[in-house]
Amino acid sequence: MKTFNKSTLINSGLDFIHTLCNFIVLNLVFFITSLPIITIGASVSALYYVMIKEAKQEFGYLVRPYLKEFKNNFKATTFSFLLFFFTGIILLFNLAFWYAMDNLVSMLIISVLIFASICYLFTFLYAFPLMARFENGIVQTLKNAFYLSLLHKKITFALLFVDAFVISLCVFFSPMKLFMTLFGFAFIAYCKSFLFIQVFDYYETSQLTKDKGVGCQKVL
Repeated sequence: MKTFNKSTLINSGLDFIHTLCNFIVLNLVFFITSLPIITIGASVSALYYVMIKEAKQEFGYLVRPYLKEFKNNFKATTFSFLLFFFTGIILLFNLAFWYAMDNLVSMLIISVLIFASICYLFTFLYAFPLMARFENGIVQTLKNAFYLSLLHKKITFALLFVDAFVISLCVFFSPMKLFMTLFGFAFIAYCKSFLFIQVFDYYETSQLTKDKGVGCQKVL
């Protein structure tokens, strides 16, 4: 029969409090670095950089590596975010415009736009976590993001479910907004990191990467 170990329980409690405090501080830093809007891409990529490492138990620090990654990957991630941002605006404008036309031709064009929007969403899901974990050019990263979303459909739909669930809670359950403000973005990224790890670990061996032709280069 196992004996009750009070010191182990205390240490576990202290570890939990320490981790919670780190998540709260990281969430605050994420908010601050995302305020200019155009820096959201760099913020999201840096967030996944530290959260994936946290999920893999590669280190215990969060804020300092976050700020370092935010700075190092700023140009590529910001350019990518702006590319996604303006592409999204174009898609939304065209969807609204052709929907208002309400004729056969417009319905056909809307079908194409919906397909393009799905491809856009799938690519967006993987793009910034990929930039956090792998070194590739922007174009290659976007290609990889789209290919991975199709190759790992179960993970892709799981990621979509998490995002849809969180958004639904924020809309219909007011306390969720407080949760997101305190440490929610960091926590959600941490949870999703376990899904990304299932995908990325498969490609972090050079031979498997070559066989699949995905072209991912691991960040050392």
